[in-house]
Amino acid sequence: MSKTVRENIKNVAGGISGKISENKKQETANTDKTNINTVKKKNSGKVFKLDHKYANICLYVLLVVFFGTIIYMLINNWSGTKKFIYNLFGVLSPFFAAVLIAYFVSPIVGKYESIIQKYIAKGRHKKLVKILSMVLAYITVIGFIIIAFVFVIPQIGESISELASNIPVVYSHILKMLKELQHKYPEINVNAVTDRLNEMVPDIVDYGTDIVGHVVPMIFSVSVSIVRGVINLLLALFISIYMINGKNLFRYQAKRVVYALFEEKKGDIICNTFRECNDIFSAFLISKAVDSLIIGCICCVLMNILKLPYTVLISVIVGITNMIPYFGPFIGAVPGVIIYLCTSPRQAIIFVIMILVLQQFDGLVLGPRLLGQSTGLNPMWVIFAITVGGAYFGVLGMFIGVPVVAVIGFLANKFIKYKLEGKNIKALKEWDKAE
Repeated sequence: MSKTVRENIKNVAGGISGKISENKKQETANTDKTNINTVKKKNSGKVFKLDHKYANICLYVLLVVFFGTIIYMLINNWSGTKKFIYNLFGVLSPFFAAVLIAYFVSPIVGKYESIIQKYIAKGRHKKLVKILSMVLAYITVIGFIIIAFVFVIPQIGESISELASNIPVVYSHILKMLKELQHKYPEINVNAVTDRLNEMVPDIVDYGTDIVGHVVPMIFSVSVSIVRGVINLLLALFISIYMINGKNLFRYQAKRVVYALFEEKKGDIICNTFRECNDIFSAFLISKAVDSLIIGCICCVLMNILKLPYTVLISVIVGITNMIPYFGPFIGAVPGVIIYLCTSPRQAIIFVIMILVLQQFDGLVLGPRLLGQSTGLNPMWVIFAITVGGAYFGVLGMFIGVPVVAVIGFLANKFIKYKLEGKNIKALKEWDKAE
């Protein structure tokens, strides 16, 4: 092979190898660029990607700080906070009254509706039957209130006026009892009590004179309060009508909110729990109200049979206070005992015996039939609810405290059962078997 051909072959091979090396270099450079871009993308993803776990933690921290700051500000300015709460409750009082009215009227509406559907409508005209049932239910309630104002209130007024006119007789009777006590037991210093009673009479006269001097502003204030109360009552009646009429709609809207926030299974549990809490609360309110009404009527009949004075006044007090579990009948008996002790100790003894018999009838016969296990509370927790509710919210708290504690106890028991599911605790099983 000639020298020229060999050189040409070498040049061609060198060119091919050069191109191959250049292509390899280009491929290596492209691979490096690709790796660099991939690393950059990964790094950029790590920098800007939002971690939901830490974001939720930050959100919870911000919410805790926000609400903690609000609670601190409210506690730090407690006088203004208390005033705001009182004003808010005053503004919302028609709505609270409407809820209470709806609680009592709704079962009556349901009763009328079932009777009309069964005997008249035969499953037809459901909307018309519902409207008619609501009208009949409100006529029943308003008629009962009118009867109370026409027959009961005037008799209460007569009892109060009669009691007021007997104050001098009661005063002389008390002095006579004190003198007899001094005569029988000379070691007891009754003169101090007598002197104090003699000092109280001028004070009562001065107080009456002051009332007469301020009678015009008092009448104006009472008139404004009465007008405001009537307006709030009418407003509460109309709101309660809308509540009862739109009960199914409100229930549907509440379910929409629950199922929008929770899964279907949890939503079912929450809805069932709220329904059971409502059943406990409403069952206690309605059953106890009926029980107290019956006890008040029986007390009035027995007092008339025993020919005790101030029948209607004391029967109303006994009926209203009977709504407080356990202590109610005894609280209601105290005013009657004091009144009868000042007029006739014999009547006081008769009244006490009557109240004890009535309380036994209520506790053993009437109460269990009406109330049953509507609260399911241990007596200790009932006493706790009455004590705490009475300490913070007065007589209303003594009554409302029992169903509130019953609902709290029901929720706590449900939560504990949920937490104990699947746990094989021997001590608890032994206790359940022993019970």
